[in-house]
Amino acid sequence: MTTISTAELFAPVQRELAAVEARLHQAVQDQHSSLTAATERLLNAGGKRIRPAICLMAARIFDADPDHSISLAAAVEMMHTATLVHDDLIDDALLRRGVPTLNADWPADAIVLAGDYLFARAASLIAQTNHPPLIELFARTLMIVVNGEIKQRFSGRGCINRDDYYERIYAKTAAMFVLATEAAATLGEADQASLEALIEFGRQVGMAFQIVDDARDFT
Repeated sequence: MTTISTAELFAPVQRELAAVEARLHQAVQDQHSSLTAATERLLNAGGKRIRPAICLMAARIFDADPDHSISLAAAVEMMHTATLVHDDLIDDALLRRGVPTLNADWPADAIVLAGDYLFARAASLIAQTNHPPLIELFARTLMIVVNGEIKQRFSGRGCINRDDYYERIYAKTAAMFVLATEAAATLGEADQASLEALIEFGRQVGMAFQIVDDARDFT
């Protein structure tokens, strides 16, 4: 079987990904220097930008406005980054991808506020699309992610069945992939059949992504 690298897979949207990166790093007026440093640290910590790449490729199918597609993809990545900040705090993780997290040298209350700020940055980016239905999609996805974390927190760490596991990883990971594909199709005003197909694609890729990640913990 031929293995395709991430760079090869995302080659069609490489230029747009560079624009997404630039938009993520745009300075915000009156932003505190500590927030600026934290944001840069988080964005420079690595990651393949899989979610924004999928978002851009999906938007291309429907000839969505290029500039709005870039803002949308940046919003998806910024929201993902915000969830990681809160995730690392909940898990008391000191490293992510070999790079120190904010937990390593920030107090918990400041980390919560930093994560909240990144959610606000994501909202600001999505507003740049001038497409109100996308706001509902982002809000719904954030509720799914947070509700999933709360359910896991209060259900304990005992043995779970397969359905419980699938529900957890959907909330933890797949929901963000669905956001990337569904939002892109919505921005491009896709027909209902295409919208449903992209939602299912995002779900399947997101579930597989987390299953592989979990399997690596054992191998």
